[in-house]
Amino acid sequence: MSLLDPRFWGGAILALVLAFGLGYGAGTLHRLHVERSRALQAKVVAAQTETRQANVTAQVGDQAAQAQTRIQTVFRDRILYRDREVPHEVVVHDDAACRIPGRFVGMWNSANRAELPTAAGLLDEAASGVVLSDVEAQHEREAEAFHANAQQLKDLQAWVAGQIEASQPR
Repeated sequence: MSLLDPRFWGGAILALVLAFGLGYGAGTLHRLHVERSRALQAKVVAAQTETRQANVTAQVGDQAAQAQTRIQTVFRDRILYRDREVPHEVVVHDDAACRIPGRFVGMWNSANRAELPTAAGLLDEAASGVVLSDVEAQHEREAEAFHANAQQLKDLQAWVAGQIEASQPR
């Protein structure tokens, strides 16, 4: 067979086309395999991240429930202690001996509404009809609500920090 034979060149060109085709096909299969592998790895990482985030949510939720229960217990125990240790006669005597002026009630109410008191309310020295034990009970309720809200904020901050940490790739 000589180099000028068309069958030789046809066979050589056919061999080159086949070699190129096989190489291209193998490269495409490899690329598809790599893409599929990366997609599976991304799914695994996403599942692990979701699991870590769910664990953080459950952990912070448990801690928040325990903290809220602890706050409620403290304030319930405070009232029980007061009722047990302070005779009812003392409470009645203190209520009768202490007059709460309307000015105080106006200041208290305007502070709870986060607004400025009226000038007329500041001049009122008349007894308001509110007794000292009512002021104490209201203060207990507001202090409990304050501590519960503060704890909820701390728990929310812990949850956000945990979610950020859990979402970081490992």
